[in-house]
Amino acid sequence: MVSKTHLQLLASGLFLTGCATLIGGKDTGMEVLSEPGEAAVYVNGNQRGTTPFRYVYDPADGKEVAFEVRKTGYVPGTFSLRPDMNNGVLFADALLFGIPYIVDRKNPALYRLPVRTFTANLYKVVPADVQRQLIPVVPSTVSLGDRPDMGKANGVRITTGADGFYRDLSYPETITHSAIAGLSESWMDAKMARLGTQKGDELVQRAKIVLAPKIERVYSDLRCQRRRCYGPVDLTVRWQLKSPLDKDSVLYERSTTTTHLATGQFADQILNDAFRHAARRFSEQEELPEIVQGAYGAGLARSKGNVVEIRRPTPIAFTGRKEMLSALVKAVVTVQTEQGHGSGFLITNDGYMITNQHVVGDAGLVKVKFEQGFTLDAQVMKVNKDFDLALLKVSASDLPALSIGDDLGLMLGEELFAIGTPMEAALSQSVSRGIMSGRRDIEGRSLLQTDVSINPGNSGGPLIDENGLVVGVATLKISGKGLEGLGFGVPISQALEMLNITFTP
Repeated sequence: MVSKTHLQLLASGLFLTGCATLIGGKDTGMEVLSEPGEAAVYVNGNQRGTTPFRYVYDPADGKEVAFEVRKTGYVPGTFSLRPDMNNGVLFADALLFGIPYIVDRKNPALYRLPVRTFTANLYKVVPADVQRQLIPVVPSTVSLGDRPDMGKANGVRITTGADGFYRDLSYPETITHSAIAGLSESWMDAKMARLGTQKGDELVQRAKIVLAPKIERVYSDLRCQRRRCYGPVDLTVRWQLKSPLDKDSVLYERSTTTTHLATGQFADQILNDAFRHAARRFSEQEELPEIVQGAYGAGLARSKGNVVEIRRPTPIAFTGRKEMLSALVKAVVTVQTEQGHGSGFLITNDGYMITNQHVVGDAGLVKVKFEQGFTLDAQVMKVNKDFDLALLKVSASDLPALSIGDDLGLMLGEELFAIGTPMEAALSQSVSRGIMSGRRDIEGRSLLQTDVSINPGNSGGPLIDENGLVVGVATLKISGKGLEGLGFGVPISQALEMLNITFTP
């Protein structure tokens, strides 16, 4: 006869044996990998090893474990996981054998990590001295074919729009913003470009290139709980760099297949994260910067137009600083259009003059008023929108014209003068004085920075050095509350180059 005590001991033994089997056979570890490999793995701020690294959960690490993967020359990768407590079997055993439900919550075997393998995708650090290049990106296209196999979530086949999975495939512009975010983390200054709109077309024109992504395959194997999902997402994207100057011109094409591991993101966010990762990986193609720069250079060369040969002007005579500006204002004009006015200046005695493109707009003919009081019609010979320049011509001779100076030789702090027509036409040939403040790259243009007062209407007027030579074309002023002395001009050497002007003796 078996006593009650023996039964209890037997039950306890069975329970403990079952627990031992359960605990001993349960794998609570996770393999941490990295791309590229041999990266240091930090858990909650403490280095634990190097990839490939096997992590086994310890309840002492907390309810949420923070991982960081570091490698010299790469941006650290970070992610976090919340282990699940899986003691339902133990609880059932306790009920079955009629014994107290006692669980050691510090036992790692009672916990389960949501993923068995995690690959940290590390991205190359962009050197601080690398110049960012403007890359317009058109809305992505989706080409998955009929009834595409996009994988499963919790064993159920994923279809577009189901439970928030990949519904953004129907709204390509939305996911394109994610790609732009990934590209912008690199050397690319990526911006959305909607072709056919004024802003989009101007953006593409300025960059001389456009990037067109096409999503060709999406495949996932996800496990989701309460809309948070875990698992790999494979994404194949075809990237095309095109020239806006030639129809259907493909300068570069590359298809990439990347894997993004979801670690608890909401279902409707997974595709965006995968596309962002794919874009960042695409930006690391070594040949890309050279291709983009080459396309930009070729586009600039074409925007210069044909060579314009002009005669060097006879220098304006003056004696000393007091006479200099009074003599030079005679070579500065007020450019009048239906939209308003700006400034310009003569560079030849037979009527060639320079102003800003935004002053003349799309006009083919404008009026120019001289300091002497007369007005002439000027033909717009050429414009360069990239550098906001325009070349005008009036039919005249023996006009006073400015001589060209050396903007490359300008020193910081050197005195500069601006002549133009600020605010109102009645203020024509106004003179302001300041200094050379620096050289700045703004939207791909190298500009002279000055604290000379540049106001609306000054645009297109000359910046003159202390010797009376023109060294720049006043272009823009950055204004705002608390901002003073931020005026900019196109260096005269660059203005002549971008208008393709050469002087003959």
